[in-house]
Amino acid sequence: MYKINYKSVVFAFVLQMLVGVLWYASTPIAFLGRLSSEQGANIPSIAVMTVFPLSVIAYLMFTAWLLVKAKGLSGIGRFFLVVGTWLFIVFPNAVFVSLHLDLNQIEVVYLLSFGVVNCLIAAIILPLWQPSRSIFRG
Repeated sequence: MYKINYKSVVFAFVLQMLVGVLWYASTPIAFLGRLSSEQGANIPSIAVMTVFPLSVIAYLMFTAWLLVKAKGLSGIGRFFLVVGTWLFIVFPNAVFVSLHLDLNQIEVVYLLSFGVVNCLIAAIILPLWQPSRSIFRG
């Protein structure tokens, strides 16, 4: 029975947090509504700082669980399973976001770019880093 490799989940989580910090730091002025130099440091609210890591870890744990349940797939098959879940579950949000938030195409691409990068990080790390198996079972 395969188990979730928690080391790979933690490693992917740390990488995704670093990418998230860089992604947030490069927020276009259109989303900020002001220049970042006008009001000093551009620090997110406590709610954002709480929900963001929780949503990333929930995504990673779901993806790891899905990969454990997907038996009989090769490493490349698992990679495409993770990318496919993003394409067919998350990507349709581009239509919803662009219709209901009245954003232009560049703004929609920016909003979904973090999801693309997170998907690629998870698709590379989680399927290819299998849990180690010990011959010394306790």
